[in-house]
Amino acid sequence: MVHVDEKELSLLFHQGIQGNASSFVLLARRLVSRLKKSDPTAAILLAETLAAMPSSTRSVTQPVDADSRRGLLREDITVVLEHEPIWSPELASKLGRVIEERKLATKLRLSGLEPMKALLFKGPPGVGKTMASQWIARELGLPLLTLDLASVMSSLLGKTGTNVRAVIDYARGFPCVLLLDEFDSIAKRRDDERDVGELKRLVTVLLQAIDEWPSTSLLVAATNHAELLDPAVWRRFDLLLDFDSPSESAIAQFLRAEDVHETAAAELATIYAGSSYADLRRFVQSARKTAILSDRSFEEALAEELLITTARSTDPTLLRDAKIKRLAAEGASHREIAQKLGISHPTVGRRLRKVKGS
Repeated sequence: MVHVDEKELSLLFHQGIQGNASSFVLLARRLVSRLKKSDPTAAILLAETLAAMPSSTRSVTQPVDADSRRGLLREDITVVLEHEPIWSPELASKLGRVIEERKLATKLRLSGLEPMKALLFKGPPGVGKTMASQWIARELGLPLLTLDLASVMSSLLGKTGTNVRAVIDYARGFPCVLLLDEFDSIAKRRDDERDVGELKRLVTVLLQAIDEWPSTSLLVAATNHAELLDPAVWRRFDLLLDFDSPSESAIAQFLRAEDVHETAAAELATIYAGSSYADLRRFVQSARKTAILSDRSFEEALAEELLITTARSTDPTLLRDAKIKRLAAEGASHREIAQKLGISHPTVGRRLRKVKGS
């Protein structure tokens, strides 16, 4: 049996009795690390007990705003995804590492280490940041708590800090995934002269809360505007994940999962390029309705939906070029395309050569 220094053991008991959880965990972790060689069974038991240790700040009921009595977060006990997410290889690798560390946390703790406990997701809207949080919670079998920013942000700024602290304290009380969405709204740069002192103090409260976040749970912050974050925020996170708009191959994969034929999916992906997953899902849903109401094929309705949307936001000639390209991919001759679109046969040839060259 490994020798435990009497002073160290006394200090461990003292910190536990005083309720100093962070110091107690640190000392206990050292003890587990020293035990693993001489008594691995005891070390594993203590590490698992340590991992399951609840926070002393746990609340019995969800926190609410003192004035409006509205709940400050949404809680999904069992996460069920409507669609399986599609990740880029790099993003899939990083998310896989998060899951691996969390599931093998005991193995890490036996070496005096802790799994990742705070992640920062950044990227434009609709590219999968929220879904990634849901996916992580599902894979780990943990409840997902999502900060309700509308309820947390009070007209009385001092109460906003109180609300944020209440959410953090509640979530610290049991293993979970806590999602702080629109993170830039509550963690803005403190050198912004337009913000009053109370907002700057809110950032300080938030940073302290992240520092104290237990490794038994996972905190995820998501932002569409990373440039607005306070510089001190970045070093608080164990891992930064960039979410980008899906590539054409990812779009094609998405469409195939929506029962679009492989050839059509590849063709439509070129029109969809630059769209977010949220855009894609909205287009698909609209096209399904159009197909049912107009007795047309889903793929035809989807192509038209995309073309119309594209034409609204770009040069109208892109709509014509996309139609030409789609009809050609379907096997129509230049003359057939010209007749359908009301343009000349030579124009079809020129536009196809231009599209292929671009």
